[in-house]
Amino acid sequence: MRKFSSSFFFNLTILGILVFVVAVCMTCSKSQPTKYKVVIVTLLSHPALDQIPINMKEELKKRGYTEGKDIEYLLKNASGDMQLVATIANEIKAFKPSIVVAITTPVAQAISKTWDGLLVFSAVTDPVGAGIMPDWNTGKGVVTGVSDMWPYKEQIKLMREILPSAKMVGVLFNPGDAASQYGMKQVKKLLPEFEFTAIEGSCYSPVDVGNVAKTLIDKVDVIYLSSDATVISGAAGAAKVCINARKPLIVGDSGTVEKGGLATVSVGYPGVGKETGILVDRLLKGERNIPTVVAFGDEIYINTKSAELMKTPIPDEVLKKATKVYTEIK
Repeated sequence: MRKFSSSFFFNLTILGILVFVVAVCMTCSKSQPTKYKVVIVTLLSHPALDQIPINMKEELKKRGYTEGKDIEYLLKNASGDMQLVATIANEIKAFKPSIVVAITTPVAQAISKTWDGLLVFSAVTDPVGAGIMPDWNTGKGVVTGVSDMWPYKEQIKLMREILPSAKMVGVLFNPGDAASQYGMKQVKKLLPEFEFTAIEGSCYSPVDVGNVAKTLIDKVDVIYLSSDATVISGAAGAAKVCINARKPLIVGDSGTVEKGGLATVSVGYPGVGKETGILVDRLLKGERNIPTVVAFGDEIYINTKSAELMKTPIPDEVLKKATKVYTEIK
């Protein structure tokens, strides 16, 4: 019988331990998939914008990402403070994200200057004019996103259907916002087509919105809010002025109708969130140079409580076409 030395058994034991450790590590690697960290940065809380991260997460869940297991989310909200947007943008790398989701034009502009990793922008009206994308049909490496370009013509057409005799439109906008600049260009081109004349009102902060609406209200038949986050976040002030003056407030998104706007034709922001989630998935899976996705809107929203307070009856044919009718102001 062959005899084995004690060193042989020692080496055999060590080999067995190493095999066991390797096996355990392989098992762990199979049971613990890569965890992605998604940093979501938004300018402010708003019923429409809040739908984006909610529906983005839902879409990613459908695509196999389980929160807490293989994906985690970090939400940073600037609460409408542009200085805080800049601070968050400068801190992005410290969060060590796998991918960043930037909601609204100012946020996307700021982050695209400080972050060179995977980036999905969302609710950016004109990413080309904002300098985020080279053009509408060409991708840009690790950057892509969703435009929530407002259906301006359909909004103005709806305004004419509700207000057949109105002529003067007070348009509130932020001259320093790229989305608002694009929106104003479209609105000024389209208003004459429906026999409206514009009077512009510049708003540089949400606080300005109510004050500017007050200076214009006696000169116009209706107030219309342009497509920028500054004006949208100050919409409550404009609504208060319009209610006091018994004049209508036409807005551009469903969330602002819920908060007191009279009516709009809006992009569906749950759909914007879904498209955002799809793009996050595509980038995480290695796809690159994805062109901008445009979420066109055709949904009509009406607030009958606002109509009552603003003394503006809504025609039955408009109500019949409405996607949703709100009966109170939140």
